[in-house]
Amino acid sequence: MTWWLPSTSSDGRIHFTADNVVVLAAIPLVGPFGVGVVGLVMAGLTRRRIPVHRRVFNMAMASSSAMIGGLAYHLVGGSLDVAELHGMLPLVLHVGLPIVVADAVNLLANALLVAGVVRLSAGVPLQLQLVDMLTSSGLTQFAYGVIAFIIVVMWLPGELGPVALLVGLAPLAGARWALLQFGEERDARERALGALVTAIETRAPILDGHSRRVSTLAGLMAQELGLGPRDVADIRTAGLLHDLGRVIVAPGQEGSDRGDSAAVRGAAMLQGLPFLHGASAVMEEVARAPEAGAPPSVAADIVRVADRYDLLLHDAHDPVSSHLALSHLRNRDVVSAGSDRVLASLSRVVSQQDRSDADAFETP
Repeated sequence: MTWWLPSTSSDGRIHFTADNVVVLAAIPLVGPFGVGVVGLVMAGLTRRRIPVHRRVFNMAMASSSAMIGGLAYHLVGGSLDVAELHGMLPLVLHVGLPIVVADAVNLLANALLVAGVVRLSAGVPLQLQLVDMLTSSGLTQFAYGVIAFIIVVMWLPGELGPVALLVGLAPLAGARWALLQFGEERDARERALGALVTAIETRAPILDGHSRRVSTLAGLMAQELGLGPRDVADIRTAGLLHDLGRVIVAPGQEGSDRGDSAAVRGAAMLQGLPFLHGASAVMEEVARAPEAGAPPSVAADIVRVADRYDLLLHDAHDPVSSHLALSHLRNRDVVSAGSDRVLASLSRVVSQQDRSDADAFETP
């Protein structure tokens, strides 16, 4: 059944796969080492078309993390003879809670392995990658443990056998359908945002590609600073739409429109759209002058700095190198007082990008 329930993601943050439930449910049934084989097989049977070397790596990683979770289950007193347990309390103490522990250890082991590979291949800091993975998977992973416990109870004490797997996974089919519907709605929103960006670039051809570059850079800076997934998403969207106000210009004011007034219009255009509420708030702060009222948030500083940096780097008349752009930003007060760490994060992200570009250039 897991063949027909492949991995599903609703928004890039909410993610589920029936494989995790099967692996966790297998621990009390086949033991720590047997579950390693289950993890190996489940990863090998994935329907995704991926290169052979990636499939082999995924199989090894799934098997290793499954065995580590199985050993954790055993170490905290998890029972491998579930049929001999009678009553709900013994089942919870010797199966349910150990499965939850195994679930958490499995998640941590998997996150460490993936974060280690990403650190070696892309230079992304280990801590940053770990926080990103754990915060986006925690609650969903806990649900896997609960469902796995129910399947085990139905399989042995309930004497349903393999039918328990079908009963336990059936609700996941409904959850997957709901996530797919949510994902389609998200895709429609992204297409709408893409149309807005196209309108910006049509109105100001000199900004072709600017919005997407600012969005990407601002998102990397937010991640580097350790902001949460929702904040990172809002900052990316604000970076993508920060020039939206340029689309609407009063007649006769095309050449005299100021950047801050355009930013104010852009933020106003997003008001009333619930799914863009966070991005709209960031854009409003970006539009305000730093000296006007309360200082802007770190999110607003990130978007403002990413915008200035990209404009310097891709100036149509006098583009500069990344080093000179960073020096210019340090010498100009483009962030609020006390926000030097935003510039520091930009410097680290740029250095990381330069190293990646150099490695790609040197690769034969």
